[in-house]
Amino acid sequence: MDELAMVRAELARLEEDERRLVRQLSDIRAAASAQRKRIEELIQTRGPLIHRLPVEILSSIFHLALRRTNPSRKDILACVSRHWRNIILDQPSFWSKIEIASSRSLGRAKKHLKKSREIPLDITIRKGFLDSNDTIREELDFLVPFANRWRSLSIFTRPDSVFRPAPRSILDCIGAINFPSLRCVKLDLGGDTFPTFLSSTNVPVLEHLEIRNFHLNLRSMSGTPFSEHIPVLTLVTLWLSGDMLPCSLQPDSVHFPVLETLNVSLRDGADFFKAIVTPKLKSIDYTHTTHFGSPLSAIFSSLEDKFSSVKQLSFTINFGDLDSPDARALCRAFPNVHHVQFCSAFSLSPFFSPWEGIDGLRSPACYWKSLESVIFGGTDSEMWLETLVGEINAFVQWLVARRDQRQLRVHIKSLHVLEEAESFCMLYERLREHCVVELDSIHLRLESRLLRLADSCLQLYLPTFTSVLTDDIGVVLGNID
Repeated sequence: MDELAMVRAELARLEEDERRLVRQLSDIRAAASAQRKRIEELIQTRGPLIHRLPVEILSSIFHLALRRTNPSRKDILACVSRHWRNIILDQPSFWSKIEIASSRSLGRAKKHLKKSREIPLDITIRKGFLDSNDTIREELDFLVPFANRWRSLSIFTRPDSVFRPAPRSILDCIGAINFPSLRCVKLDLGGDTFPTFLSSTNVPVLEHLEIRNFHLNLRSMSGTPFSEHIPVLTLVTLWLSGDMLPCSLQPDSVHFPVLETLNVSLRDGADFFKAIVTPKLKSIDYTHTTHFGSPLSAIFSSLEDKFSSVKQLSFTINFGDLDSPDARALCRAFPNVHHVQFCSAFSLSPFFSPWEGIDGLRSPACYWKSLESVIFGGTDSEMWLETLVGEINAFVQWLVARRDQRQLRVHIKSLHVLEEAESFCMLYERLREHCVVELDSIHLRLESRLLRLADSCLQLYLPTFTSVLTDDIGVVLGNID
């Protein structure tokens, strides 16, 4: 065979291979198309992804959706599909919350009690102006036999008037009952009779206690120690708000060995702070509610280093001005805080202004040597926008003076700047030189103009913005997809 014949034969073989590969590619494409079609059919058959979630995950989503909502929300979810309805009906955890609020609550309570089986119960009692005491009492009588299952109890009542506080019948109904599993109690009663069921005998494992809007006179407690009326040995979190009338609490007489979080908003809490001993206290939220009580200097001046374990302090003042002795007393009582939050409509300058005679330190806030962050919420804008911000602003000067220490994170939120937007922009620039600045809900009233000349783009003119603030805004806008 000559060379020409050999070349022709090889070409024929290659062309046949080409035709075979084309047929194979066509078959593969057809098979792939069939598989895509089958996948689409299967997806449509299986339904939405949320219906294919494991029951445990879907239940967790439902619990998040139902948290702090109206009980009827559960009925709405149950109507979405049979699958959702079965999950809600079959799982006891969706029926552990029982609310007593009206004459129709008893039937609902019976239904919840049956479907919750044997899991712990969360009981809420709401007493309004028009709710019958007899109805509330009847529903409580039904639930009290199951007190061994109560995990939390919340009682919210609205007094008929200042002369007729919340009905005592609610407290009488549970006053002598033991709650071996009760871990959380929240009371908003508006009365002056202290609940008798809060002793360590009745609630041996109670960890969280809130008593709000209470007019407490410890002299009415039959002369027994305060520690016999609440389970001081087990409490991890304690909230107290209202009036604590002057009483005979002795210094260091009330021991909370495991208390970690304390929230106090009392008309006069001087004796209370002097009486408590809290070796494991980590966080305290204190609200100074009125100028009729003792000043801060009187409350905390004798408590130097008493709360040295506290790492987080939130301080709110609703009435009156602060002076340097007030600020010094508060700072010395909590010397090791890492995080401080101020909420005040009044000037906080005494914490940061120079003051002689404070142990060689420049200002009261200098006692906080381990400070990492400061949050200012709802503060007076004049504190930030004093004339010549860089020269006389007490907080800026304090930052400059502590520049050799750990860099501070400063968070400013809920501030309304109506007339001094330019000063705030200057302040932002100065703060950034000395700390990490975070802004949240800062409302500025800006003078601005829109410009568009012939053959040019639309321009927004903001004469009050500084270059640093403009650059930061540009970075944020540049990161938005």
